Amino acid sequence: MQVYGEVFQKHFPKAISWSDQAFDCCEFHGIDGEGLHMTSSFIDCTFDRCDLYWVLFNTTTLVGVKFRNCDFRGCSFSGCRIVECTFENCRFVADNLGGDCHFNGSRWYGCTQRGTDGLSAELASI
Repeated sequence: MQVYGEVFQKHFPKAISWSDQAFDCCEFHGIDGEGLHMTSSFIDCTFDRCDLYWVLFNTTTLVGVKFRNCDFRGCSFSGCRIVECTFENCRFVADNLGGDCHFNGSRWYGCTQRGTDGLSAELASI
């Protein structure tokens, strides 16, 4: 299913799944996600002030996505394609059990970061 130009505040509607969707030009504000499993594509979307805890980004495609003031706690990015994304004032930190964020098998192309903690320069250039 393709979701175009929607704005999501605080919670994600249960009628739409995080899996196997194509989100295009959507905005996600203040999403509090715990234990979500994402296998969707996100094209030219914006994530602002989102708190993502133990989220599994599994083969997720992120193209032209802007992440602003987001916290990624113990998230796993496995086999993702992350292309021309920006990370501004984000934090990639351990979960409450000390598990760090992982990026196993993910490919990064042309991404940038500013004021972001925990994302190595090899993944997204400064």
